[in-house]
Amino acid sequence: MTSNTPTASTRGDHNGPDGTRPAGRGPVLALALAVLAVIVAAVCAIWFGYQGYQAYFVQKPIQTARDGAVDGAEQAIINVTTVDPKDTAGWKKRVDGSLTGKAREQITTQDVSNLNSMITQAGPQAAALSSRLIRSAPTEVDADDGTAKVLVYVAATSKRENEAGVTQTMGFSVSMTKEGDDWKASDITPLESMAYQDPGTAAGVPGGGGAAPSATPGGGN
Repeated sequence: MTSNTPTASTRGDHNGPDGTRPAGRGPVLALALAVLAVIVAAVCAIWFGYQGYQAYFVQKPIQTARDGAVDGAEQAIINVTTVDPKDTAGWKKRVDGSLTGKAREQITTQDVSNLNSMITQAGPQAAALSSRLIRSAPTEVDADDGTAKVLVYVAATSKRENEAGVTQTMGFSVSMTKEGDDWKASDITPLESMAYQDPGTAAGVPGGGGAAPSATPGGGN
């Protein structure tokens, strides 16, 4: 007599030998996808963390140093090449505030005395020196060491009352040093052989000796 009881194969029973049902492929695939998602998330976190570190701790300090050095170099050259014959003390104060090290040491009390003598000799015809920035660019920046080099070009104009001014383009290589939060010029090297001379006089600015390498009062090497 044939039994009508369905066998394991006919009723779709896939239980194992011990009677338990083996795990399906669905849960295994879900677990694998979950692990993959965790790995991808970790990689993304590492990547964006690295990019954030680069931007905030590497690129930002370099950019900040670059901007500070350039701003300081521009201001130093403007201060050095702007001389009001009626206020040499003010000129010296501005210069001292933007220079340090070798550059500051080169502008001495004797230089200021010589400048005052030149102005006294010229009398009412003493010329004023002013300058405006043409362009500037950093050539070296070391954010960690707090040093940089910047090229600065200005148009310097020598003018006395009731006369047209004489303008010359002047270039400088400025070594910068960070002191506290400020960037100051520690050395100024003129790029062209130009001297500020008061009209009608043969002497240049302090430190220039008549054939000064630039309009930098004692600021050149």
